[in-house]
Amino acid sequence: MTVRGQIVGLAHGRGDVAEFLRRAGVAGPAEDIALDDPRLVEWRGGSLDDWPMPPA
Repeated sequence: MTVRGQIVGLAHGRGDVAEFLRRAGVAGPAEDIALDDPRLVEWRGGSLDDWPMPPA
């Protein structure tokens, strides 16, 4: 995953994507990040729907 052109890690799920964005200071708490916001996330080779929801 890249954030602002920098490689930040390998995401294995929605939680990883949100956490990388939070750590980079792009967004607030991971649980509040709108991963479907195209201004925040550009999905390549798939979409948010391709990532399963984490278990409750």
